[in-house]
Parts: sequence; C-alpha cells; structure tokens
Amino acid sequence: MAEIEIKARAFWTDATGKDIAVGFAASEDPDDGYVLFEGKAGAAAGPFVEVSDEIFGADEAVERVVFDATGFALSIRAAAAAKLGMVREVRVFVEPEDADGQAALALLRRLLAPGLQAG
Repeated sequence: MAEIEIKARAFWTDATGKDIAVGFAASEDPDDGYVLFEGKAGAAAGPFVEVSDEIFGADEAVERVVFDATGFALSIRAAAAAKLGMVREVRVFVEPEDADGQAALALLRRLLAPGLQAG
C-alpha cells in the first residue's frame, strides 16, 4: 500500500520542446497533496520529482511508474527516499472521464523513458 494516496482533481502541464512539467494534485491548495514531475522527455536518468512539499524533491528519484485504468503508482528509488520524506510509493488516482487528468497522464508518459514506466 502506498504511503501517500492522491485523488487528483487539479492538474498542471507545461511542455516546451523536450522540457516537460506535469503535476497531479488533490485540489488547487498544495497543502492537500500533490506530485510534480519535471525533466526532459525520455531522458534515461529520469525526471525531478516533488511530493507534497517543495522540500521533498529529488532528481533521478523515480524507480518506476506503473500506469493502470485508475491512474498510476510511483515508486521512489531507495537511495532517494530520504530526500522525499522516506516516502517510497505514491498512488495517484485520476478519473477516466477527466479530460485534463487524461492529458496530464499522457504528458507524464511522454516525459518518462520507457525503462521507467509500465502499464
């Protein structure tokens, strides 16, 4: 079971060339929980990831993102867990009917190198 679960209702996306930023949040209030990814599309090293507070972020922290019909599960590399408040797994739920959420999921897939994603 994930240490953090987010029922995403707010999304943030930005893509300029290969630079991509995509976020999933429980609401417009960052105190309600969020996960943010920033990096270059398809970079093997993986993107920067931040979880629910700007002090809990790290480069190359993504071990794997597993997508399914309800959203995704983010696994954090053990070596990066301390930088993310000892969190190792974040589960993000996105409603299948939410167009903004589905667009954010598609952009996240584009950001992640094939070796960092499944599903």
